[in-house]
Amino acid sequence: MKKLLLIVFIIMGSYATTNAQSFGIKAGLNFANFSGNDANDFNVLTSFHAGMVAEIGLLQSLTIQPELLYSVQGAEADDNNYKLNYITVPVMAKIYLTDSFNLHGGPQASILISESESFDSFNSNTYDFGFAGGAEFFFADSFSVQARYISGVSEISDDFDLKNSVLQLSLCYMF
Repeated sequence: MKKLLLIVFIIMGSYATTNAQSFGIKAGLNFANFSGNDANDFNVLTSFHAGMVAEIGLLQSLTIQPELLYSVQGAEADDNNYKLNYITVPVMAKIYLTDSFNLHGGPQASILISESESFDSFNSNTYDFGFAGGAEFFFADSFSVQARYISGVSEISDDFDLKNSVLQLSLCYMF
């Protein structure tokens, strides 16, 4: 099921980029940690994300924004950084409350491309799924800032009750 969802999101993203009304790039900081019953000894890992976005208008104040991002997630514990490097595909529905401010939310599918050596013993899963929500403010014609929270719903390992939990702060430039 997770593989099917990932394939659907990638196809949606590919379709969206061919019909997009605007494209952009974004990058920013991740404040990542783990949630779940086994997450007591972990602390926030500060990392980054970067990638491409497209925005497709549906109605006057409703758009869809698929993204393709490289995102470093994980946590810190006992002077170790547990880094999980993902290619993420969030698909955000954006509701514009004004011309320069929107609220957005939607699903995010991720595929693990690498992990830190300190994470090898966790036997991490290849796929991750979560839901995201946030806000965006355009402060210039093409520039915006975004704040988004991503809550993982799939466990990052079959051996532990750990899920990704990420706060993202981003700067976006739309062409």
